[in-house]
Amino acid sequence: MSGLPVVGRYVARSWSTGSGGSGPGGAGRHGSPGPRQPPRSSPLRFPAFFRKRLEIAQRGGGRVGSTGPGDSEGGMAVTEEAFKDPKDPPSYLKDPLRESCSTDPIKDFQDVPSPYDEPEIRDVGGREPRYLDLFDPGVSVVRDPKLDQPPATPPKSRARTALAACLASLASTRIIVCCSVVLVVLVVVIVALASTSGHAFPPDPRIQPPFVTTVTTCGLVQGLVEDGAFVFRGVPYAAPPVGERRFRRSEPHTKLEDCWSGTYMANVTRPCWGYDSQGGVVEGSEDCLLLDVFTPQLGYDTPLPVVVVVGGASLGGDTQRPWLLSNAAALVQHRRVVLVSPQLRRGPFGFFPHPALAASTYPHTAGNQGASDLLAALAWARHNVEHFGGDPAQVTLLGHRAGAALAWPLLSSPSGRDLVHGAWLAGAAPHHPTRSWRDADPVLVGALNCSSVSCLETMPARHVMEAPPVEWRRPGRRAWLVADGVMVSFLPGSPQVPLVLGSTVQVAAESLLSWRGRLGTSRTLLLDAIAEGLGLLPPAAVAQEESTAGPGQPALVMGRGGGGWPPPLTPRTEAEMQEAAVAGAAAAEAALERYSEVATDPWLLLTTLVSDATTTCPALAAAASLARTFVHSRRVPDAAAPVYAYLSRHARTSRLGTLADGTVDLEALFGLLPRRTAADTRFAHTLQELFFRFVADSVLERYEATPAHLGVYLVGEKLVLQRSRAVCDHWANASHLAGRY
Repeated sequence: MSGLPVVGRYVARSWSTGSGGSGPGGAGRHGSPGPRQPPRSSPLRFPAFFRKRLEIAQRGGGRVGSTGPGDSEGGMAVTEEAFKDPKDPPSYLKDPLRESCSTDPIKDFQDVPSPYDEPEIRDVGGREPRYLDLFDPGVSVVRDPKLDQPPATPPKSRARTALAACLASLASTRIIVCCSVVLVVLVVVIVALASTSGHAFPPDPRIQPPFVTTVTTCGLVQGLVEDGAFVFRGVPYAAPPVGERRFRRSEPHTKLEDCWSGTYMANVTRPCWGYDSQGGVVEGSEDCLLLDVFTPQLGYDTPLPVVVVVGGASLGGDTQRPWLLSNAAALVQHRRVVLVSPQLRRGPFGFFPHPALAASTYPHTAGNQGASDLLAALAWARHNVEHFGGDPAQVTLLGHRAGAALAWPLLSSPSGRDLVHGAWLAGAAPHHPTRSWRDADPVLVGALNCSSVSCLETMPARHVMEAPPVEWRRPGRRAWLVADGVMVSFLPGSPQVPLVLGSTVQVAAESLLSWRGRLGTSRTLLLDAIAEGLGLLPPAAVAQEESTAGPGQPALVMGRGGGGWPPPLTPRTEAEMQEAAVAGAAAAEAALERYSEVATDPWLLLTTLVSDATTTCPALAAAASLARTFVHSRRVPDAAAPVYAYLSRHARTSRLGTLADGTVDLEALFGLLPRRTAADTRFAHTLQELFFRFVADSVLERYEATPAHLGVYLVGEKLVLQRSRAVCDHWANASHLAGRY
């Protein structure tokens, strides 16, 4: 390599090795190196093509490597890319940019010696010579194959590269995770600030605890915030039935003078007049067409299902209503429903079919004022419940005992079938009134001793309530409801809405409570209790009727509890009464023999037998008949609706004993059942799930409706489907024994 001047990384134009070619100043091919000679001057100028390559070489446009000790002497390895321009064609054959030195460019080109005329120079190492030096033919340029191989990386460099790549990937993943965490934290902070800041979401101006205000079709009403729910007590839904409106059908608010100005304070309610379980008068107010609303929200965007509840042991009075609504605020929050509980006129104020009243109205009819109250309350719910967060297109009527007896004929009439979208009727047999207002009991009509409307309208309220006999005041003794031809049709019909009919196993226990302490083991007393509970003629009543009715005079057959119901088609003589008494005793004996296998305890046997005959079996039979109609007409749109039946068999301990009494199902639905055991808790949960599923979807099954003719749902700690109730076969033709309210 000595004697080879290099400018930067590029080969100079001199050559000093013995292997160089013969040129000016050289010693020959194999001679010793001679003294350095200055470059030979040429009178010719380099063409522009070669000048361009020379400038590239002088500025460092190629790479030069030297040969090793075993290589050719003084040889140089110069990369081919240093002088190769792939974009340019082999212009050394004919360069259009070459400047001519004479008048004949072809002659000038021929005078230039070509570097390729030099003899081949062989390298000592056997490498193929490459004549790539376009500037000096005396320089032998040979390409080193090692330059084509990638440089070897030391082990430390490879490990360092792998570690750097790993750290880079971890850094990118860490950045992504950190960004995600920061984004989540920002969202949480924004939501927290929005929920606590009054500027982001301004409060509802209707809610100013402890007061809450909303609107109705008759004006603003103000309620209270109780336990997180909104409670409105005593909201008027019809005009006050006082003065000329006494004993008249209720009138909804259609006139401006019937409404109020300003805001109505719906914080308290006024109870109606009524009777207690012993027939005593419960003082109230005539202006009592009010209702209570319990709702968990007031918004319009997500309306909730609506439940309208009507109960009572009799149509003569409802003393359990305040207790029933004591847990309503917590219930609506837990189950997300709107609860509406209207007050109805009861007793003589609600059901008084006087001929003088019928003569002063058109169409000529009387009675069932309480039925018109329920229709007015349902109409109010349709027009106003949306302002209380409810859905007017999803209203379910919950009727219990007297409420169920009142709702059944109303759902069958054109005036009531379009006001609800489902009904749950429990504790009463579906029964349509067989007596019209014209055939009302003369004892009730003549009790007030009034023959004119003005006398009826001015009589003191307490005198009106005390006028009927005590037998009329007690629950389950008389049927207050009659057929009037307007609200309750003369002909029976079938509801056209989804329906659930149900009862408890010992629903009649409360009406037979007087027999519990004196039954003992006497078979005679048990037969008397059965005859009284079923409304059959007891033997003692025959002597009483003989003493009150003169010889040859007709007398009415004593019915439920000796009260004259069911009414006879024709008056009967003393001989016919004796025959009825014998038939009643035989029927009681047959029933006792049938139920001896069901229960051995006399009290449990009595309550189960009377409950089956008066409530349970008639309800199951009606549900099965309607369900068969639904199955046969389900292909016809709007022809029928699904019907279900249930029977609550959970026994709880109370003053009536350890049995499934008539209110255990209602207490479970409203969260009032004392949960003394785990069985009480499971029963309440099962029945609530069943009820509120029906309220939300109008079906009891989530995926496929199961009509009642396929069986009855036995509700206990679990829900069991029973195909049939064998004991009801004994009461197949005893529909006349169904209880009246």
